Amino acid sequence: MFPNSASSLARLRRQWQIAVGVGGLVVVAGYFWLRQGDLSPARSLQWAVLAALLLAVEMLVLRRNLHKNRPTPDSPLRSSLGWGNAVTLARGAAYGLMAGFLFAPRPGGLLDWAAAILYSAAIVADYCDGYLARITNHTTLLGEVLDIEFDGLGMLVAMALAVQYGQLPEAVLLLAASRPLFLWGMKLRERWGLPNHPMTPSDERRIAAGLLMGFMGIVLWPVFAPPATHIAGAVFGGAVAASFLRDWLVVIGWLKPTSPAYIRWRARLKTIIFERIPLLLRLASLPAATLLLWSIVRIAGLWTNGLPSAVVPLLIGLGLLAGITALLGVIARLAAIGLVALACADTVVRGDSPEALALLALGVLLVALGNGSPALWTPDERLLRRRAGVRTPAPERPA
Repeated sequence: MFPNSASSLARLRRQWQIAVGVGGLVVVAGYFWLRQGDLSPARSLQWAVLAALLLAVEMLVLRRNLHKNRPTPDSPLRSSLGWGNAVTLARGAAYGLMAGFLFAPRPGGLLDWAAAILYSAAIVADYCDGYLARITNHTTLLGEVLDIEFDGLGMLVAMALAVQYGQLPEAVLLLAASRPLFLWGMKLRERWGLPNHPMTPSDERRIAAGLLMGFMGIVLWPVFAPPATHIAGAVFGGAVAASFLRDWLVVIGWLKPTSPAYIRWRARLKTIIFERIPLLLRLASLPAATLLLWSIVRIAGLWTNGLPSAVVPLLIGLGLLAGITALLGVIARLAAIGLVALACADTVVRGDSPEALALLALGVLLVALGNGSPALWTPDERLLRRRAGVRTPAPERPA
């Protein structure tokens, strides 16, 4: 026990009480604001109760882990939560406000956008909290716990809302429950006296989770609808499900990450999935974009109805630029996002079409799998694999 641990813990508990108070004030303010809007008093009260319940769960997680507010288990307890954890708590508040909209139809009006705005803000906060913790030299075990637990709660709420609003099929809820089931399975194995083999670090696991979070931030926006959202959900959901399955096979010992056979098999599979398949997708990107743009040109009246006549030429230019850069492997993920946006915009304007859905599937796969090889310029890959705020050591100069 470090000499200042008791006083540090007392200060942390006071900060926890402040966090509880702020969360309560946010819920109360939200309740009265909703009552003055389009929601009935009963529905506003339901929102407040659900929001308060999720915030209470988050505050319980924080309280139980205050003793982990230290960089390592052997380090002194820090007396301040720090800016990184403060942003994480704000992210948790956004998830709580989202939870208030559960078990009810879309509220209508501007409130239809509330869940999407809150989750998009939480995604930005998810990037900023770790960055702030690292640049202020305040990374802690508590921050890791809050990040993991809040991410799980936020993803569960986001997926439940997406299913509730008809954006994604009910099967997605199984994916939302995959992490709790994974942890429960590990605890069950411990009770049975079975070993849990350690998982190896993986950039792909973190990237897949981040892309899924980004996808959920998009799918909640009311401008999108099935089947486009179902296609994208199948891609991102399938990638995360495969990651969970691989990790579970490692935990139970069916896969040996250090075995030569597994290393060879994994290297070959990664070459196929992350190099060869993206290359094929890039080769198809320009023809697919051209086909959709040609369809738009043939019915340009739908696109220019009430809009400037320059919309279609601008759309053609941006679509061709995205297709060409994806083909060449120049920030192909970003180019693929442009292709997805083009397909979604066309779907909103003139409804579902085979060419739009095909381009959407191609673009989503390219976003998920990456640039592939060979590619001309891939700074996006380095950004995805690098943690914000981590200083890369400068190369040593020759003597």
